[in-house]
Amino acid sequence: MSELFTAKPYLVAILAGAAAQIIKVLSFLIVEKRVNYKRFVQPDGSPNMHCSALSALTVYVGFMDGFGTMTFALSLCLTLMIVVDTLNVKQAHSQQQEVVLILLDRWQPKHEAWVRSRKALSYTRMDVLSGTALGIVLTLLVI
Repeated sequence: MSELFTAKPYLVAILAGAAAQIIKVLSFLIVEKRVNYKRFVQPDGSPNMHCSALSALTVYVGFMDGFGTMTFALSLCLTLMIVVDTLNVKQAHSQQQEVVLILLDRWQPKHEAWVRSRKALSYTRMDVLSGTALGIVLTLLVI
């Protein structure tokens, strides 16, 4: 069992995900001049943690097992699905949020308990691209 968590593929993915979250906290500190520890666990923002971790894992598998192997193909397919889903989350979240707000307004209009922020998740192409690039670069540094 200890081999499971000391294997390099896991460590590379965890390192890339942690690096993405640390970069989010540091960028918030630089811009806002204050520390926001919630950024460690918030999924939105740049670089995207999911894309960073999975791209790191995929590149590592490619270099270690070979880019023509079934393991790499499986890892690549899963990474691409996560990247596409991440890009679609913002649009789906915005649409669902609008419908819920309309329903809540009809059910109990102007009730202060139902006042909600209209800010959607901020997954952008740059978030996904920067996360993917971070994962690839970190993997190349580790190898």
